[in-house]
Amino acid sequence: MEIGIDIENNDRFKEINDHFLTRTYTEREIAYAKSKKNASEIFCALWCVKEATVKAFSNKKISFKEIEVLHDDGGKPYITKNATIKNELEKLAACEIKISISHSKDYSTAVCLIY
Repeated sequence: MEIGIDIENNDRFKEINDHFLTRTYTEREIAYAKSKKNASEIFCALWCVKEATVKAFSNKKISFKEIEVLHDDGGKPYITKNATIKNELEKLAACEIKISISHSKDYSTAVCLIY
């Protein structure tokens, strides 16, 4: 079992530009965040998931864009199991990846558990 955690100040994501967005987030993540009134908090929370996931995998070579965070019909976040994520799970002899996100007015945080 592996775990990663991250916390960030939401203010860091209030003035992000399109270049940063397209380099860091997938089209679906960008659309999701921009559909919310608190988009900067959402972008910060997604960043935290990506950072926590890199820490859990202990692999800084994973691109943030390869870590895609989506939400199920109930709003529960999950990471898509694309080829990169499947490969990383195989390296750890793991099959599941779970995340939890929380954010407030000032901070966002996320935890990634791999087992």
